[in-house]
Amino acid sequence: MTIVLVFVPIGALMIALGLAFSRGIVAPTLWSGGRIPRTQRARQAGNRANRIVGRTMLIGGGVVVVAAVAAWLAGATLDDEFIALSLVAAVVVSFAVALVRSFALVRSA
Repeated sequence: MTIVLVFVPIGALMIALGLAFSRGIVAPTLWSGGRIPRTQRARQAGNRANRIVGRTMLIGGGVVVVAAVAAWLAGATLDDEFIALSLVAAVVVSFAVALVRSFALVRSA
């Protein structure tokens, strides 16, 4: 049960942030949307970067929620190091992929 209590809220937060980014609710700033000189010149590039980050976070958050519930149904707890570390890795990889994809888009703009 603790694995659900820890990772489902994290996945839900990722989904909520992903929705905000992908729908354009979050404008490109220093902290989001790759606010570098290229995106300052082309606001469209920052908006596209935010949409890409949003979609990636939606997928990553969904994977974390589904995996946490599946692990809980299988009887896993936070004491099961492999499962807990796998879920942490899913969160970290989701953010890393989102950043890499957004920076690749901004560099190509």
